[in-house]
Amino acid sequence: MRLMRLSLRLVLAAALVSPGAAAAHEYRLGALRITHPVLRVASPVSKTGAGYLAISNSGRVDDRLIAVTTAAANRSDLHGTIAHGAVMQMRAQAGGVPVPAGGRVAFAPGGLHVMFIGLKGDMPAGRMIPVQLLFEKAGRITVQFKVEAIAAAAHNH
Repeated sequence: MRLMRLSLRLVLAAALVSPGAAAAHEYRLGALRITHPVLRVASPVSKTGAGYLAISNSGRVDDRLIAVTTAAANRSDLHGTIAHGAVMQMRAQAGGVPVPAGGRVAFAPGGLHVMFIGLKGDMPAGRMIPVQLLFEKAGRITVQFKVEAIAAAAHNH
């Protein structure tokens, strides 16, 4: 009986980390698909972090991500990274980020990202942060950004 309970626990644990569980980190809003939103922080007590995700638009109409908000930070800004020679600079994306019809936009290290400024409370790896995305045409959706430590993220990619 004890062995059967242990086996059942192992099966349940495996189900929680299966590929199906990873696919659950995807959201749909009309023709938009938002995948794998993550918030990377240098340490659990960091006050700033960078958010990454991908947005695909299977529709026939262009859209635009115009705002990102969360109660977990004082501010969240859409940024792009621009290289000026050997110097990388962050620039606010005035007017938002276009999501072209039939296209895909990737927020990734060294490029577009959401800058979370003034994070409130500890941000341990694995914590889920509710974040609201506002699109010009599709409207609003709340997604969960999964907190990752920068060091751990470097080993995973």
